[in-house]
This record gives sequence, C-alpha cells and structure tokens, in this order.
Amino acid sequence: MRELIKEAITDLKRPDGFIYVTADGKKIDLHEAAARGIAVTPVNPKDVVIKKLEAAGLFLTDGKFVSELNDLIAALSGGSSSKGAGKRRSFSDSEKSKIVEEWQKVEAAGKKTKAAFAREIGVGYQTFINWLKS
Repeated sequence: MRELIKEAITDLKRPDGFIYVTADGKKIDLHEAAARGIAVTPVNPKDVVIKKLEAAGLFLTDGKFVSELNDLIAALSGGSSSKGAGKRRSFSDSEKSKIVEEWQKVEAAGKKTKAAFAREIGVGYQTFINWLKS
C-alpha cells in the first residue's frame, strides 16, 4: 500500500502533467519512447491514480469514505475527528479562571509546556497566553 501511495504522489507531481502509456497500457518515459520509436498516449495522471487506488479499496472520490478515513487517521494519531474540527468553543470567565488555576498547578510541577497544555485543553496557544495575561 505504501508503494502505491508513493507512486501515486510521484505521478500526480509530474512536471509535464501527463503519464505516457504504450499501446499495451504500460507506463513509459516520453523520451525513452521517442528514442525507441514507441507510440504513446498521454493520460491524465489523476485518472490513473484514482483507478489504482480504487482497485486497492481506497475510494477517495467518495466523500463519506474520505470523511471516515480522516476520522480513523485522527483517532489513531490521537487528534480530534473531522466532526469536531473547525468548531469554535467559547469559555466563560469562570472556566477560563479554572483553566488558568490548573495551569499554575501544572507549571509548578514542571510537567508540561504552555503549548502542550493548550493543545490538551483544546485551546490555541495564543488564546491561552492571552488568558494568562488577563
């Protein structure tokens, strides 16, 4: 699977924008084909990549599949799922005060950085810094 993904990335990043295939469907470098006198057909790499990924069971043109795959990746990496991403949360002044008090305990113990603590509570670093200043 890893090799398939690496090949897909390489194909999509081609500088000339095309993959060249022979009459029997094999990929070939355009210069090599010209040197050997082989007729080629230019193909959109995106179409080829989509077909290969779908043959491997990765249906990346299906929005629901992509959403589920992103949720899986987020769950495995310890991040948040796409359902919660992008939604802002407001904190009351009392919640902010409790979070700052909790930070003071963590800071005294020397357990975490401010950035790690902010990530853990789901707040942007700069937002957290602003709370500490106020």
